[in-house]
Amino acid sequence: MRVAVLGATGSVGRQALAVLPKIGGEAVSLAARHASPSLLEAACHHRPHLIATAERPTEDFVRALPEGIEIAWGEGALDAAALAGDPDVVLVAVTGIHGLRPTLSALASGRRVALANKETLVTGGDLVMAAAEAGQIVPADSEHAAVHHLLGGRPWHPGQRIWITGSGGALRDWSIQRLREATPDDVLRHPTWRMGPKVTVDSATLANKGLEVIEAHHLFAAPYESISVTIHRDSLVHGLVEEADGSFKAEIAAADMALPLARALAWPNPVPDLAGRLVPTDLPPLAFEAVDQRRYPFLNAAYAAGKMGGIFPAVLNAANDEAVGLFLEGRIPFSDIYRLTAQVLDLAVREDAGGPVTLEGLLERDAWAHRVIRTAQEKGRFP
Repeated sequence: MRVAVLGATGSVGRQALAVLPKIGGEAVSLAARHASPSLLEAACHHRPHLIATAERPTEDFVRALPEGIEIAWGEGALDAAALAGDPDVVLVAVTGIHGLRPTLSALASGRRVALANKETLVTGGDLVMAAAEAGQIVPADSEHAAVHHLLGGRPWHPGQRIWITGSGGALRDWSIQRLREATPDDVLRHPTWRMGPKVTVDSATLANKGLEVIEAHHLFAAPYESISVTIHRDSLVHGLVEEADGSFKAEIAAADMALPLARALAWPNPVPDLAGRLVPTDLPPLAFEAVDQRRYPFLNAAYAAGKMGGIFPAVLNAANDEAVGLFLEGRIPFSDIYRLTAQVLDLAVREDAGGPVTLEGLLERDAWAHRVIRTAQEKGRFP
């Protein structure tokens, strides 16, 4: 099994590279934003056909690469990495809207995409699912991989309800009044998962669950009214499917990305035990909580953007992405992440004239939302 790994130096990419030899896979291309020492180390270990970066690699980096490895950088590099070495599977684990174009390229060429980037379907779900008629998408993130497994790889059918579980993040026990005081260090102390900074902040605002609702809508062809979110603090139940007869199916597994990644890469073949087996008698009571909309207002905004469709999920995603970046830089308080995101979404609703959605239009609206928030922060006021 030949695999292109896009986002090779991120948390998911590194775990995927560790999983590959255990399921009989090899990395035929690696892509990352920077030509970093960790990318060089991965290249020396896996010997891919191609290395792709957003920026031009230094001469020292190029000289240190093993012979025979091609290099692509700049615009089009991710697309090149998605097809280099004739991969069977393309793992899309890059961040943000950057995963959209290479996903479309991989699907158009008939490849299977192991999707660990929720923003790809959030921003361009209609375009991606249309392209999936030529290829195939298998979710590689924990929650959607669990639902995919519970549904047997089939779409949602009437009468079912999909339940997406979330831990509630690092601030789940803080008072609502205290949230404004949260620092990046506070937010990045996730109670159960070890993830990148952006995803960890999204866990604290529940933006990750809001985006996952939109993703589930596209992946499983489920109406928004049939997708719910519940807080499950122990991160042991990764997904639930409620059947028409009122019964539930649940996937219970260790909080380890090795399992969903292995499944997505090897689908439909079975995979070995990579995450460690749980002993039922050692499990804590499995508790679930309703989402407190006052603590997590982002969730309702995501449902609203998803139902509006068009460019609005892309605007929501980009605005949140920019606001999270400002928070991590210490330039806005935690509570302003949602406030700014909601204001940009409202501005987009007032300005948008509708019309067909194109890749270029989505990329333009993504850039617009980033620009609006950055400008508002610099001027100290929102337009």
